[in-house]
Amino acid sequence: MSEVVSSILMIVLVLVLIGVVWGVIRNLMDKELNKTEACFGNFDKISLDDSYTCYNITSTPDEFYFSINVGDINLDKILVSISIQGTTNSIELNSTSRTIANVRNYPTRTTSISAPLRNQGRTYIYATTIIPDSIKISPVINGEKCQESDSITNIGTCSVY
Repeated sequence: MSEVVSSILMIVLVLVLIGVVWGVIRNLMDKELNKTEACFGNFDKISLDDSYTCYNITSTPDEFYFSINVGDINLDKILVSISIQGTTNSIELNSTSRTIANVRNYPTRTTSISAPLRNQGRTYIYATTIIPDSIKISPVINGEKCQESDSITNIGTCSVY
């Protein structure tokens, strides 16, 4: 009789341990799935516009223009990284208008800066006297920072039409 009872206790103990391990694993998987779902399928819905991302040597002082297009997606914010001679300057654009150091709107040159809304594009002016090495953008969706969605490494000078 004791062998039957000990076998049943072992089976119950194994089932309880499996339940605990499954609960922990499922909790971790749910967190990762939520993060993945927020960014999944949105890679090409936020981009830099190559035509309007350039360094203007004809302005005084020189200025770097960058243009961001947002597709059919709702963003919390956009993280912009501008690399200049080994230093990275980060800019956070969100839906709330605010003043950001060295950044203005193009062409109005106003200092009340916000991110483009759904299905919009905006061009910004970044004050710098040196041509940036690169610019990268990463969206934040549902509180999750997604991977870099676009970048430009060969920044040219602006064409005069």
